Amino acid sequence: MRRLLLILFTSLVSFAAHADTVLIENVRIFNGVDEKLTAGNVLVVDGLISTISSDEIEAPDGAAVIAGNNRILTPGFIDLHVHLSMHSPMGSDYEHATAVGARSVAAAKFFLDHGFTTIRDAGGTHPDLARAFNSGELYGPRVFPSAAIVSQTAGHGDWRAPHEKNPAHTGGSPYLIADNAVLADGIDATLVAVRENLKNGATQIKIMGGGGVMSNFDPIHTLQPSPSEIRAAVQAAGDWGTYVLAHAYTSEAVTRLVENGVKCIEHGLLIDDKTAKLVAANNVAISTQLVIFRSLTGMSGLTDFQKQKAHQVRAGQENLIRLIKKYDITTGFSTDFIYGQYQGLPREFMERAEFWSNAEVLRQATSESAEIIRMAGTLNRHGNFGEIREGWVADLLLHEGELLEDLSILADPEANLALIMRAGEIIKRTL
Repeated sequence: MRRLLLILFTSLVSFAAHADTVLIENVRIFNGVDEKLTAGNVLVVDGLISTISSDEIEAPDGAAVIAGNNRILTPGFIDLHVHLSMHSPMGSDYEHATAVGARSVAAAKFFLDHGFTTIRDAGGTHPDLARAFNSGELYGPRVFPSAAIVSQTAGHGDWRAPHEKNPAHTGGSPYLIADNAVLADGIDATLVAVRENLKNGATQIKIMGGGGVMSNFDPIHTLQPSPSEIRAAVQAAGDWGTYVLAHAYTSEAVTRLVENGVKCIEHGLLIDDKTAKLVAANNVAISTQLVIFRSLTGMSGLTDFQKQKAHQVRAGQENLIRLIKKYDITTGFSTDFIYGQYQGLPREFMERAEFWSNAEVLRQATSESAEIIRMAGTLNRHGNFGEIREGWVADLLLHEGELLEDLSILADPEANLALIMRAGEIIKRTL
């Protein structure tokens, strides 16, 4: 079926304009790190940033020349928490694989059209689909897939209906529920689930480390999984040179995860000062989101139990941001949009600007997110990106308007994104 998906979308191949050498002249550069803009010119050769200079760069023979006319050049954006393939509510009937694939392609197009050249899929997207995006067969950003989320029975990844039996006890597959998640109870089952994901092409591993809003069984306070199961996942991932990210909200859950080797916490909205200090001391990142949790409390179709949990975690959002800033915790940029909600993507920039400067938000969406991506080690086969730096991958965006003063221009990429470049390939050019 997955092979069929790739065949169905062959009409989308060869989307990029190929040019071995591109000279971008007269731009103001936000390099992904510094808050200031620097006037200069950028030469891209064979997909890499070859030269950055405040002086004029002579265009090599055959180079495509883009006149920046004092526009702002930034690195391509990165979203650390995406679910390309999650389109049906948890516990509902899952769509046919072809429908999931089609919706995933539409979501990926939306991200790339908005300047997101890289996404980390936080569970559910099969690496086969990621490979199609990464190779350029399908139109979309570069994808770092976590593959199937690893969850304990009755954990946040257990999306069975109440009457459905655990497949491990009914003669079915011991782990696979859908491509979205696998059930793994005990050390041995955890090792198998993680290794299966790595075999399939996962670049990092996602586990459910505590109760969640959208699941049907687990209150927010529950601890998932056991310390030995967490260590097993961390060990199996570490043997491949990569890391584990984990869904969790509470101090108790986050403490258990950090103490057992998890390197990136997803959400973390209910942690206290002591836990935040522990996170910082262990150089653990917190990938959190604003828009999804502000909107979740009003989402239609939630059960009373889910609504209660949504309000519970939303209440901790501002305190978490305060703790992230207090302890200088790496946070990156992430959205967690599911069920087609990715249309709200530009709002994440603007709502973050309520708490951070525009430059800080842009740094989160570029170099800070890239720092977290690089924890995949040698499983990152795409080089260094997320900054405008000589020798790094040429993921570049050219913006109309004063981006550092007004992030709202990102809401209209059709008008305000003059250039999208992914690894030196021109995806969009209006100049």
